[in-house]
Amino acid sequence: MTGAESDEEIDADKVLKKRVDDIEIELIHPEAKVNEHLKLIFALSDGDGSPITELEPYLGSAGHVVIVSEDMEEFLHVHPADENTKGPKVEYMTSFPRQGLYKIWGQFKYKGKLYTVPFVIEVQE
Repeated sequence: MTGAESDEEIDADKVLKKRVDDIEIELIHPEAKVNEHLKLIFALSDGDGSPITELEPYLGSAGHVVIVSEDMEEFLHVHPADENTKGPKVEYMTSFPRQGLYKIWGQFKYKGKLYTVPFVIEVQE
């Protein structure tokens, strides 16, 4: 088996809220359908549940999102609608070229630390 192959199955996340170290990140989106414009919203809060309003620029932007299809054939790199937002929500517009599972990584910088959060969603026909 090569490094690109895996027997591990991927499933869509049932809960789109995750804790990464000391912050919580929630992915909010409508039902994802092929070739429809979709707004992905990442809502960030600190350890006590307070909204994060002091995101720092990372590579010149409030955050970055990378999206890859399950078969690794589709790759999307998305920037925020407002690259200067400080939070607590960071919005991205995208569309998916075909149905299936997609892994989404969001990256955000807060208090000098880079946070990366993964989500898996299913895109319908």
